[in-house]
Amino acid sequence: QLFSNHFAKVAQKGQERIKQTKNAIIEAVDSDISVLAQAIPTLSHIIGKLDIAPVHVSAAELENRFNFIFEKFVRAIATPSHPIVLYLDDLQWADASSLNLIKTLVMDTKNKNFLFVGAFRDDEVNDEHPLACQLQFIGESVSITRIKTTNISKASMNDFVSDILQMSPSSTTSLAELVYRKTGGNGLIATQFIQTLWYEGSLYFLLDSNKWTWDIKAVEAKSIPEDAVELLVEKILQLPSAARYILQYLSCIGSSCHESTLGLITGQVLVSVPFPALDMIIEEGLLIKEGIEYKFAHDQIQLAAYSLIPVNKRDCVHLQIGSMILKHASKEKLDSVIFIAADQLNRGTKFIIDEDQKLQIAKLNLRAGEKAMSLGTFWSAVTYLKSGIDLLGNNSWAKMYDLSLQLHSSYAKSLYSIGKFSETGQAVSMIIMNAKSIEDKLPAYLTLMKTFAAQKKVAETIKIGLKALDELGEPLSVSNKTKEESLGILFQMKRHFEGMTKEQLKELKIMENPDKITVMMVLDELLLHVIYYLEEAIIVPIITGMMSLTLTYGICEASSFAFATVAFLLVDFDREGACRIGDLALSIAERLDIQNSLPRVYLSFYGGVHHYFERTEDSLEYHMKAYETAMRVGDVRNAVVNRYFYCSKSFLCGKELVSLKNECESTMEVATRYKQESKRIILLPIYQAILNLLGQSDNSLQNIEDMITSDSNTERIHACFFFYRFLVAYIFGNYDVAACMLEQKRKTEERLVRTFAAFSTIDFWEGLVFFAMARKTKEQKWIHHIQVSLSNVENQTQSLPAHFRQRLLLFEAESANITGDIEKAAEKYELAVNAFDEYGYTNEQAIAYERAGDFFVSQHD
Repeated sequence: QLFSNHFAKVAQKGQERIKQTKNAIIEAVDSDISVLAQAIPTLSHIIGKLDIAPVHVSAAELENRFNFIFEKFVRAIATPSHPIVLYLDDLQWADASSLNLIKTLVMDTKNKNFLFVGAFRDDEVNDEHPLACQLQFIGESVSITRIKTTNISKASMNDFVSDILQMSPSSTTSLAELVYRKTGGNGLIATQFIQTLWYEGSLYFLLDSNKWTWDIKAVEAKSIPEDAVELLVEKILQLPSAARYILQYLSCIGSSCHESTLGLITGQVLVSVPFPALDMIIEEGLLIKEGIEYKFAHDQIQLAAYSLIPVNKRDCVHLQIGSMILKHASKEKLDSVIFIAADQLNRGTKFIIDEDQKLQIAKLNLRAGEKAMSLGTFWSAVTYLKSGIDLLGNNSWAKMYDLSLQLHSSYAKSLYSIGKFSETGQAVSMIIMNAKSIEDKLPAYLTLMKTFAAQKKVAETIKIGLKALDELGEPLSVSNKTKEESLGILFQMKRHFEGMTKEQLKELKIMENPDKITVMMVLDELLLHVIYYLEEAIIVPIITGMMSLTLTYGICEASSFAFATVAFLLVDFDREGACRIGDLALSIAERLDIQNSLPRVYLSFYGGVHHYFERTEDSLEYHMKAYETAMRVGDVRNAVVNRYFYCSKSFLCGKELVSLKNECESTMEVATRYKQESKRIILLPIYQAILNLLGQSDNSLQNIEDMITSDSNTERIHACFFFYRFLVAYIFGNYDVAACMLEQKRKTEERLVRTFAAFSTIDFWEGLVFFAMARKTKEQKWIHHIQVSLSNVENQTQSLPAHFRQRLLLFEAESANITGDIEKAAEKYELAVNAFDEYGYTNEQAIAYERAGDFFVSQHD
C-alpha cells in the first residue's frame, strides 16, 4: 500500500518524472514488472498497461521470486536525487512473508539510497518472537541502529506543551507540570489530556489577549484514567453515534483503510458525498487522512474504538462488514479488497447457517488464498484456504468435489512452502484418498515429493515418484544394476540422438500429448531431487525414460534438463558424445525459450561438460545468466550454485583477486539472505584462498573446517577444501603441506562417485605438486605420480590443443629438468612461457614464469 501511494504521487509530478521512473524500472526488472502488478496497482500509472504474463513458477519459488524482483525494483526507484525512506510501525504484528521482504530490502548492500525505519513494542517481543529472530539474523550481516523511546521528561513536557499552545516555555510551566504529573510523560495520553481540557473548557483561548489560558484548579481536579485506551474511550464516547460507528468499523479493518473500502462498508461514495461524521473524527485528531487513505493517528486509538464493541458481538460486526463489502463491491473492485472481505467474513462464519452463503465464502477464501500464493504470502494463504476447507464441512468431497480438490491442493502447496511438512503430509493424504483420478492426485504427489526432498528423505521421494508413474501407466523399473550396466543402457539410448544435428532436432515436434507431458513432469521432479546424489541405478532409468518419450512424442522443457544430465554423466567416458548431447540440450532450451529449468541445464552442461572442449573462461557469462534467470524464477538453490561455479572458475582462470573477493562476498550474502547455508559453505574454501593470496589472512583455511563438517555434503566439500588448501600451499612454496592436502583430497574422494576435477585443471595443479616433491625428496613414488599426470595432460592436449598445450610444455620442461636434460628443459621452458603468454591464464602464466626463472637461476643463466 505504501508503494501504491508513492506511485500515485509520482504520477502527479509531471511527465519528465514519470518518464525517468518508468525507464529506471524497466531497465532494472524488464518484463518481470508483471510480477509486481498485483501488489502495486498504481504502478500502471507509471509503466502503462501490462500485457506480459509472468513466467509460471511453482509455489515454493513464488516468494523468492517476488522478493528478488522487488529488491531490484526498489533499488531502481531509490536514487541519490530521490532516496526512499520506508517507515513501518507495529512490526510486532508483521507476518512471516512481510518480515522476509523487509529482510531482503535491508540486506541489499548495493542500495545506498534506501533507509528502513521500523518501530515495535519491545514489551510484546520476546527472544522467540519472529521479529526478534529476524532482527538477529539481519544484524549478523547489516548494522542495525536501535533507538529505545521512553516517556517525555518533565523538562521536555514543558517544551511539548509550549509548542502545542504556541507560547513561551516560561509561561506554560504550571500547566506542563500538571500534565506531566497526571500522564507520567506518556506522549499519547498527554496529547489526549490536553485536548480533553480544551473540550471541557478548562483550557481556552482569550481573544482579547490573543493567548491560551487555563483553570489551574479545574486541571488539578481533573481525574485521568490509568492508561491511554481508557482516556481515548472516554473521548470517543463523547462523539456522535455516527462517528462512533465509523471508528468501530474502521478498527475492525486495521490501522488504515482506503477511502473506497470505507465507502463499500458505509454504502457511500465518499469522494462525492459529504460525510460530516468522518470530518469530525479527523478534526478531533483520531484519524489522519493521507490522500485517499484514512489512518488511525495511533494504534491505541484503534484499540480504544475496538474495545467499544461488546466482545460477544465483535464477530457479528466483522461478518456485517464483510457482507457489506461483498454487497457493494463490483466484480472488478472485489479483487482489490478480497483480503479484507475474506478476513472479515471468516471472523463471523460461526453465525452463518445458510449453506449457499457458506459455499460463497468458501469460494471467496479459495480466491483469496490463490491470490496470496501468487504474491508469495503463504502464511496468509494457509489461513484463507484452511478457512475455506472448514466451511465445506463433512462429506464435502461428495457434494463439492471440484472446490474441495482446489482448496486442498492449494492448501497442501502452501503448507509445504512455509515448511509445515507434517501438516503437508496430512493434507496430501486427504487428496490422495478422495481424488477421483491420477490427474487430480498428481499435484498432491508432486507436493509430497518436494516435501520429502526438502527433508532429505531421498528414498521416500523416489517411492512417491515411482507410485505416481505407475498410476500414470508409465512404470519405471529400478533394478539393482551395476554402474557398468547402467552406463551401458545410457550409451545405448545415446546412440539414438548423438548423430542428430541441430537442424534435425528442430524437426522434432513439440510434445503435445498431455498425458506424456505429465509423465515428463514427474520424471523431471524425480531427476531434480536425485541428481545431486549421482546414483546411476535411479538416475539412468529416469533420463532414459525421458529421452525415450522425447524421441517418440516430441520435446518439452523437461527434455532439455534430461539431455544435459546425460551429457554430465557421459563426459568421463565419452567426451565427444557428451558434447553432442549437451549441444542438443542447449538447442532445446533455446527453441522452447525455457526459463524454469534453464539454470539446471546450464549448471549441468557449463558446470560439468563445457570445460573439456572450450576455455573455462568462456562459460562464465552463462553461469551469470543462469544466476539471474534462477533468481527471477525463485530458484535460489541453483542460482547460488551457478554463482559458486562463476567464482570458482574465475579463481582458476586467474581473475583479479580483489574484484573476485567482492564477488564471493556478494554471493555469500545472497546465500545468507535466502538461508542457503550449505551453499554458502561451499564458497568458503575459495574465499579463504583469496584472502590468503591477498595477504589478508594467515590461517591457511583451517578456520573453516569445522563449518564444513556440519554440512550434509561433507565429503564433496572437504574435497574442495583440500584442493584449495593444497593450491595455496603450493603457491606459497609449502610443498610438504601441499602434498599432504593432496593426499587428504584423494582419500576423501574414495567415498565419492565423482571426484573434484577443478574444471579440468586438477591434473595440472597436482602435477606441479608432484614435480616439486620429486625435486625436493628424490623419491620414486613422485615420479610415478608425475607420469600419470603427464599422461592425462597429453590426452587433454590432443582433444583441445589451444587449452592444454601450454600446460603440457611446462610439464615437459619440468620432466627434462628432473631427468637432468638441461638443454631440453631450457627449450621447453622457453616454449612454455611463450605459449602461456598467448593462451594461458594469468595465474598459470605466473607459475610458468616462476618455474622457468628458478630453472635458469639454477643454471646461472
